[in-house]
Amino acid sequence: MIRSFKTPFTRPQLGAYHQGVMGYHYRDVMCNKSPIDIALYLHLINAVKPGTFIEIGTKFGGSAMLFRDMARMCGLDTQIVSIDRAPPDSDDRFCGILFVQGDVMTLRQTFSDNDLFDLPRPWILSEDSAHTFAACMAVLGFGAAYLRAGEYLVVEDSVLAELDLADRYDGGPSRAIETYFGDNPGIYEIDKTYCDMFGVNATTNPNGYLRKV
Repeated sequence: MIRSFKTPFTRPQLGAYHQGVMGYHYRDVMCNKSPIDIALYLHLINAVKPGTFIEIGTKFGGSAMLFRDMARMCGLDTQIVSIDRAPPDSDDRFCGILFVQGDVMTLRQTFSDNDLFDLPRPWILSEDSAHTFAACMAVLGFGAAYLRAGEYLVVEDSVLAELDLADRYDGGPSRAIETYFGDNPGIYEIDKTYCDMFGVNATTNPNGYLRKV
């Protein structure tokens, strides 16, 4: 059995925290990242020094801008790629970000069609798309096939179960992680360096910082 997805936050705290996350903007663009996970991503980017950061699920592009700026803060020339079924119109704010039209359920085709398999390594892959069980399972399987040892997959929003929202997503990210780990041992490991940096699973992505073995 995978370890618990429970966070150290009380339900009222977590509800208020989530409300803040859902209203959070970066550089006046909706971003929806928690302050803890912003800190964790900054630490992860500095440690991994990714050649490419690939975000699945763009929304308005705020998080892609945040990841780009984090990489630049660390002195890195990381390529930022953001994949979505309906990418935003690009303008000067998004300089240095490659927006790609694609579907989470057909990632291999999207990567092949856009020559993404040739992107510089190492990779960090962030799954922040539909949050459904099926979508998360698809990304976990894609990462198992194409991530290299030591590269990372971050499965976002596995906190949904604690917010009593998982049923809307057929169990969502936490069910997908638990199922994938149960069926495919030894592919990923939960990196507690990130999940537990501020307390055990004190993140909106409990058990979601995964390192490819």
